[in-house]
Amino acid sequence: MTILAFVPNMKLLLTTAVITFAGLLYLVMKSKRKTKSAVDALNYLDIKIISSEDQVDDAVAEIQRRSSAYHAIGFDCEWVTDNGHRQPVALLQLSTYDGFCLLFRLNKLKLITGSLKELLEDDSLYKVGVTPGNDAKYLQHDYSVTLKSSLDIRHLVDFCGYDDGGLAALSASLLGVVLDKSWRVRCSDWEADELTTRQVNYAAADAHVAIKMFVNLVNGYYNKGILSYLRKSDSSHWDNINDLCWKYADMCYKTKQKSKRNENSTNKTEGKSPKVMSKRYPHATRSKPLYHNCFLQAPDGELLCTCDTKKAFWYIDKGLAEKISTDPLTVRLKFEPAGRSVGDVGKYYQLKKENKCVVCGQDNSYIRKNIVPREYRKYFPEIVKDRSSHDVLLLCGGCHQRSNMLDQRVRERLAELCDAPLVLLSKTKYTEDADCKKIRSAARALLYQSVKHALPERRRAELEAVLLQHYPDHDTITTELLQEAANVQVIYENTDYESHGHKVVNYYLQHSGILALEELWREHFLASMRPRYMPELWSVKHNEERLRIKLNEGRLSEQDMKLCGL
Repeated sequence: MTILAFVPNMKLLLTTAVITFAGLLYLVMKSKRKTKSAVDALNYLDIKIISSEDQVDDAVAEIQRRSSAYHAIGFDCEWVTDNGHRQPVALLQLSTYDGFCLLFRLNKLKLITGSLKELLEDDSLYKVGVTPGNDAKYLQHDYSVTLKSSLDIRHLVDFCGYDDGGLAALSASLLGVVLDKSWRVRCSDWEADELTTRQVNYAAADAHVAIKMFVNLVNGYYNKGILSYLRKSDSSHWDNINDLCWKYADMCYKTKQKSKRNENSTNKTEGKSPKVMSKRYPHATRSKPLYHNCFLQAPDGELLCTCDTKKAFWYIDKGLAEKISTDPLTVRLKFEPAGRSVGDVGKYYQLKKENKCVVCGQDNSYIRKNIVPREYRKYFPEIVKDRSSHDVLLLCGGCHQRSNMLDQRVRERLAELCDAPLVLLSKTKYTEDADCKKIRSAARALLYQSVKHALPERRRAELEAVLLQHYPDHDTITTELLQEAANVQVIYENTDYESHGHKVVNYYLQHSGILALEELWREHFLASMRPRYMPELWSVKHNEERLRIKLNEGRLSEQDMKLCGL
């Protein structure tokens, strides 16, 4: 009887414990959803306004010390817009997670140099915000500072499964902090002699909530579980924060991608087939291997290089080689090749290559990446174009997109160095004659009108007047005249046009040599993408080593040496 009486009490105790725990959890979650104004919620901020150069170094040293744990700082910029024209960035805001905020009044400092420039260009420190890429462009334009490792917080918001939005919306939903986004402060005078208290609070809050959300999102991702609110977080992941964040550094966040996904999912739920987005290059992404690792031998059996199956059978079909073995496919040439494999340069072409992304190792699909973009390489001297396969590597779709976006930095630097604008507004490759286009349009409208869709008499008279003005020798409009006018040339090639790539290559040919440009791109790829699966013996100096072998063999002219910069 005692045992039977105890069982219901045990059930009651367990039920009470579950209800109590659920209630506590509800209260915790509810407290998380309460919102406060930024002034009340962030009253612990330690805000320093930097207006003179002698304050910069100490302030930067302090923010570096305080940001060492999370390897990131909150980042934002403010400027004045005068009659629709943006003025140079007036205020740079930086904040650490513990609330140390620096407001650099750039309109008073005039320049960004020394320790502050080094901080902004430090790629080991993430600068976190919403659309920081735009601010980075303005800093580059206004102060010649190349901001590195900017990170749009919305990448992590989306990765962690939350709804994205602007900074104010994210702050309210993730932190419960309501930011002051009144137009009176957003559009206020950031170049004023003295900033108001409201401006200071606004600017500091924008930078601080960004780093606050960043740390919370990262901790939440690595410390998942229903009891994550009650236990102490494991912070070991901060030592390897690059594993999570590097792929988002300096990447724009595209909100359209999400809307397309939502649209597709809506179509599915309504029983409709999802929309298929057309691709400009439908065969760019490969699922089949690029490297077949067939072996190509010299007539005496010495290994020359690996090649793909198609090339191997081409030699066989042309009677230039014979098949030696099937697995692996090995083909032996019947003629002496122009050169043999010498040194590490030659060994590179003999090694088997793996069909996977050289950055992250993904091996299910990949895209060919030209380390030296074709817009430059197509103008290289033939002596350097040879063996360009060294600079063709495999990247997955995500890494390929990121690499292409980071390449833009190098293009912009080259544009400035070589006086080669990326967009020549006054000198385009083709020009369009507006008058001829108007004449052609008028002629086609008159010539191709149908009985059913005849032009109104007034419109017909206007179009005929356009043609007769251009053809003063004609009194009337004839079919022959319409046919001639309908085919009048509208597009003309600009003989003075010189592309950005062509100007850059010419600059290097005349100065340091083309190898310097080639090596610049290779070094940029290694530094920006940090690839972990590069082919063995891949080298930044590959072509220089190859050409020096040719030079030693007497197969390189003085003119070629000059062009290459040897």
